[in-house]
Amino acid sequence: MRARTIWRDGEFIAWDEATVHVLSQSLQRGSLAFDYLSVHETRRGVAMFRLRDHIERLAITCDIVGLPLDYAVDELIDACAETVRRNRGARSVKISALIPSVEVELVPQDPRVSVFIAAYDGDRDIVDRNTGKPHRRTELSLKIERDKRSRRDDIIPPHAKVAANYTAAMTAKWRARQEGFDDVVLLDETGRVTEAPTANVFLVDAAGDLATPPASKVLLGITRASIIDLASTIGSACEERDISVDELKRASEVFLTGTSEGVWPALWIDRKFVGDGDVGPITTQLRDMYRAVVRGEEPAFEHWLHFV
Repeated sequence: MRARTIWRDGEFIAWDEATVHVLSQSLQRGSLAFDYLSVHETRRGVAMFRLRDHIERLAITCDIVGLPLDYAVDELIDACAETVRRNRGARSVKISALIPSVEVELVPQDPRVSVFIAAYDGDRDIVDRNTGKPHRRTELSLKIERDKRSRRDDIIPPHAKVAANYTAAMTAKWRARQEGFDDVVLLDETGRVTEAPTANVFLVDAAGDLATPPASKVLLGITRASIIDLASTIGSACEERDISVDELKRASEVFLTGTSEGVWPALWIDRKFVGDGDVGPITTQLRDMYRAVVRGEEPAFEHWLHFV
């Protein structure tokens, strides 16, 4: 790994020094809040995609779980930009807010929140099931997770991007990988589609319009919001509503959205083809449009880019 520095509470430290105690409250209790955003090369220089939206979402997460974040949004925006400047070649940024103090009790006696910002090559890789080595996949095979219906807002609201919210999703995706799938679609307590562990789900119907599960049931993905806005530019409507498993499987096209990949087509669900088994035209248009936006090639959406 190239020599990198990490922003920690206003100072830059070496990558290997960005540590907390194994008994820290956030590690032991899963209270770490985080956000993750992409960095792109554009004709105007290096830019972060929708930086303010990501930092505002981090602040919302801290508010939901009760972490007393002492930094203002603008302070963290500046810190993220400086972190990218100091770490040339970065492709993503992860910002974490955590309680570093060693705590035995559930409620921390020392609730001070420390913030770490790391810039690194964070492209999303899938491990090849035959070689065990990372490689990039251009399309996905999805499994419907019926055993773990964990998206319940009475436990932790799905809008909170906090470590504890990913435990059930991690085990579900881990098992799906062992069964030969690339990712997993999670269901709510009623059996309706919600999201993938780290991505949002969209379907395309025969008319070329989009549907995605309602905001109340999913993490409010920044890429999700971007695709909803971009859909109208290619003449497609997008409805946020409940989606059944049967409807998802009958869809003409299905894709995931997330920071790491933008738009990622799914060609198989439970080992059966989606549509005609190829990347569909609407998915292709939205994927290409999104890529153009993050490269700074769409002036109408340049306000989504934070140049560093």
